[in-house]
Amino acid sequence: MNEINQTTIASGIIAIALIVGAIVFTTGGDVRSGTKTFDVVMENNRYNPSEIVASVGDRVIINFENRDPVAHGVALPQFNATVPGGHVPAGGTARMEFVADRPIDTDAAVCGGPNPSDTTDDHGEELKVRVI
Repeated sequence: MNEINQTTIASGIIAIALIVGAIVFTTGGDVRSGTKTFDVVMENNRYNPSEIVASVGDRVIINFENRDPVAHGVALPQFNATVPGGHVPAGGTARMEFVADRPIDTDAAVCGGPNPSDTTDDHGEELKVRVI
């Protein structure tokens, strides 16, 4: 009976170690941070959703799909983040990735140039990015 209890305890310890190892591996060692992925559609000079929210420490991935016949500029200079070439091409897709290492509340739509305080640029575009 004693051997069975020791085997059960050892199996439990191994199972817990495997679970903890999987968590550490998938989070890069930081169990407090996560990955937030957003799919944003650009259509009729609007972004849907028009606001994304992440937490400090999150790895943020934004996948853009542009259904408009013109390119749209997006950037977050505060995180040194943009899409390849600075614009999502007309009818195309692009991806922007960054680590949200500080709180922020800004507009990532940069048609006409980056302006963090702009929430009503010339085309009415707005992609509010909030990191809390």
